[in-house]
Amino acid sequence: MTNAPLDVSFVIPTHDRTDLLVQTVESVLAQTLLPREIIVVDNGVQNRASAALAPFGDRVRLVKSTPNIKQIARNVGIDFASGEWIATLDDDDLLAPDYLAQMAKPMRDGRADILSSDHRKFRDTEQDAQTNFEKAPPGYWDGIPVASDGESWSYVGKFPLDRLLKRVPIYPSTMMIRRRFAQDIGGYDPRMLGIKAEDLEFLIRALTRGNLSLVWKPLVHYRLHPGNETASLDGQAVGRWRIFEFARANHTGLPDYFVEALNRDLPGRRRRIYAVAHRLQDRDAMELLLTLLRPSDLVEIYKQAYRDHDRALMQNILPLIPRNAWTMNLTARRLLSSIPPPIARSFHRTISRLKAS
Repeated sequence: MTNAPLDVSFVIPTHDRTDLLVQTVESVLAQTLLPREIIVVDNGVQNRASAALAPFGDRVRLVKSTPNIKQIARNVGIDFASGEWIATLDDDDLLAPDYLAQMAKPMRDGRADILSSDHRKFRDTEQDAQTNFEKAPPGYWDGIPVASDGESWSYVGKFPLDRLLKRVPIYPSTMMIRRRFAQDIGGYDPRMLGIKAEDLEFLIRALTRGNLSLVWKPLVHYRLHPGNETASLDGQAVGRWRIFEFARANHTGLPDYFVEALNRDLPGRRRRIYAVAHRLQDRDAMELLLTLLRPSDLVEIYKQAYRDHDRALMQNILPLIPRNAWTMNLTARRLLSSIPPPIARSFHRTISRLKAS
């Protein structure tokens, strides 16, 4: 590493995977521009991080944190840091050598509170053909300033939060954030413990209050491996739903357009996520969903389960549909006439059983 250090503190939470941690730290030390400091926060239970990091000497600072709670580990690292900027790197990802050199450009511009680069996922020696930004659905980047000719970054300002319902373009390992700003918005919320994609809750708060710049290069190599939460797409989907529900109920200052988008999105998302949670046998998510789903939603879940030939889900959801959903009024007759006969017969059998009870 050469040149004067940037005012950046890397905060790397780690949990008992020292082989990957060492590779991650090496990728930071290989930067063409030097960070102020590297802080590794050990929230594991095996106390192996100290020995693994010993060869790096005083170039890496090790801090202990509450075991098994990544949110607290991130906050501990932020509080110990001295840099103006925090780079929130996970312990299994790798940086391109010019990560800091590229991120320094929007840093020096001074307008943004949050920075993020693009990333590319990889597993062993194979990597995705497309970057994360390139995988966004058509129209996703419409209206968002992109890098101009000769530049690798752009100042976005307020990111349109409703786009997060379609895709999340910013991950912890791609993000840098002003330290004071991260503390002012409350840091990472420990209530997200056990929820996959937990960092999305912090990201929503940050993007609600702060301004964003994007670097349009894949400067982070995002590792997929058997112990990686990102490998569970179903778990990620359930986690994102939980966080959108939490943000809608608890976050203050959300722009009206985002609240309206959540109100439009969540009813359909709940129906889809119930099937996912049932497949995962995520009882907590299923119980929460049943407090939010309407009888008509349960009927729609049953109909979709029939189309998908998901007998287990059909058997699960049928007893949950309340009696008044089966009332044979005109609306119910129209419903029965619009669905396949096997489902209609199931409805009739259920009605008969309820009447006999």
